[in-house]
Amino acid sequence: MQLFAILLLAASLGFAQGRLVIDEDFTTGGSSAQMPQEKGEFTAEGWRVTSERCQMKWDLGEFHSKGTVELEVKGPLDQEPKRNLFSAWNEEAAADGDRKTQGFFQLRVLEHGMMLRLTFRAGGRSFEGGTGPLVWEDKWYRIKGTWDTEGGICRLWRDGELLSEGKFNSEFKGLRWVFIGKDNYQRFVSIPGLVYRNLKVWVD
Repeated sequence: MQLFAILLLAASLGFAQGRLVIDEDFTTGGSSAQMPQEKGEFTAEGWRVTSERCQMKWDLGEFHSKGTVELEVKGPLDQEPKRNLFSAWNEEAAADGDRKTQGFFQLRVLEHGMMLRLTFRAGGRSFEGGTGPLVWEDKWYRIKGTWDTEGGICRLWRDGELLSEGKFNSEFKGLRWVFIGKDNYQRFVSIPGLVYRNLKVWVD
């Protein structure tokens, strides 16, 4: 009975991760991702962003209402303007397009901190859970996020510390297309000099 309670608590906190659909360490010189814009470069440390147009993209093949992402990043994370570290979308264009259908989940750095952004245009106002300024050191950071488009709690962690949590404004089918570096939303760009490694995405 005690074990069951622990498992329920873990699931509620986003630790139940499901089926692994992306598993990339980026240190072997390649990736399964599509690279429709700038390709960046693969190094012994990981995938390095070399321009503001660097992008990796994956199609999960179907929509998923629940997902978990973990990745490690190192570099110029102390950013004032909005930059995405990771995003998942319900539309492949991943752009500011049809506001009646668009849904997305973004893990951002901005204003020297981070933000969890949850948007489903048809449901109304977006959730924007900003952290305020954070201390950024010259080291690897482990970023984790969870999404739930069926009304559950979505969360953002840095190095195991919960930074933000909130809900989509309405339920919808789920997310299918995944991006690191940049997506195509508004005029967001990727962060030159940033290095990614150990990207994992689980879905239910």
